[in-house]
Amino acid sequence: MNEVIFLIVILSAYILPVVIVLNSKRTQGHEKNGWLIGIIFFSWLGLIMYFAIVPKHGHKKKKAVKK
Repeated sequence: MNEVIFLIVILSAYILPVVIVLNSKRTQGHEKNGWLIGIIFFSWLGLIMYFAIVPKHGHKKKKAVKK
């Protein structure tokens, strides 16, 4: 029984960074896909890099130029 609980905790710790990036509004599109691939391979290290590199407020939309 203890082994099952241990495996659940380890699996949750591995999946948590993926869920955090999926729900984040900091990135979108292919950029988010790239971060997800990095986090799947490097888990917590990738999540730390994600928070350090990606701007906190996400991408700003470009204003339309009036003619």
